[in-house]
Amino acid sequence: MGISAVAGRHQDDIYLSVVVPIFNEEEVLMAMAEQLAPELDAIAGIRRWQFVLVDNGSTDESGAVCNAIVARWPGSICIRLARPDYGDALYHGLTGAVGTWAFIINADFWDVAFMRWCFRTRGSYDLVMGSKRADVALNNQHRYRKLLSWGLNIILQTIFGFVGSDTHGLKFLYLPALRPIFETCVMRRGQFDTEFTLRASRGGLWLAEVPVPISENRPPRNLMLTKILRNLIDIARLYHLMQATPATSAARYHRWSREDVENESAWQISMLAEMAASHRNNRAPTAVPLQAGAGKESVMLRTR
Repeated sequence: MGISAVAGRHQDDIYLSVVVPIFNEEEVLMAMAEQLAPELDAIAGIRRWQFVLVDNGSTDESGAVCNAIVARWPGSICIRLARPDYGDALYHGLTGAVGTWAFIINADFWDVAFMRWCFRTRGSYDLVMGSKRADVALNNQHRYRKLLSWGLNIILQTIFGFVGSDTHGLKFLYLPALRPIFETCVMRRGQFDTEFTLRASRGGLWLAEVPVPISENRPPRNLMLTKILRNLIDIARLYHLMQATPATSAARYHRWSREDVENESAWQISMLAEMAASHRNNRAPTAVPLQAGAGKESVMLRTR
């Protein structure tokens, strides 16, 4: 594994990391960075966030594009892995992130409304999932993709008692709470995020689910049959792993509508701040002021 970064900024200045697993993304990678950077400046503050790019086995020019992004947005890093493995890319990206908070996105799939809402309500949840299955009106995937996601989630709900609708895709994480869980995870490939989601839920962390819109922007890279076989093998392995991880409390899982996310208000933010304090035995989050240009809100960092 290799890591490249640009020096010159103290890591303590960064409190939001954006983890992007990359495999042959040269055509969309720079466009993603250019479109997201001003949004992240507005959400978190200029120079208060970083890209964590994880190039896992790309054979195109993705590595060169990563270098350009790291040079253009100082504080960002690129982690290089020798072979393609989505779960391994997530693991190394999340453990290498320096922010207190982190987003997981794809180079061709993110949602600014989701990101803005999550960051403004930070402190309320340890893990927020952007679900492509939570609202059928927002899911424009091909029917076979919908079928595959539906089948996987039925298995997770039936065998593992998962109460949500999706364990893959966009996420917002409070890293101090999740890092100990990452270290216990065994799965990689497509089920690493499923494993840490299940462990977070069973471990009594606070989770939430938000609908996100999704469309098919490119053809699938793997045949459906191949993905089904891989998932079945991984789910069987995950089942044996989770037998040793019983739930320690009732599920702490909230669902929000798309309207809630797109029309967030000061009242909603205040309510969630009060809810976060209640979650943590009436210990209110500690406010860390943002720098100028980062919006009017404060960063909410929980004491635990």
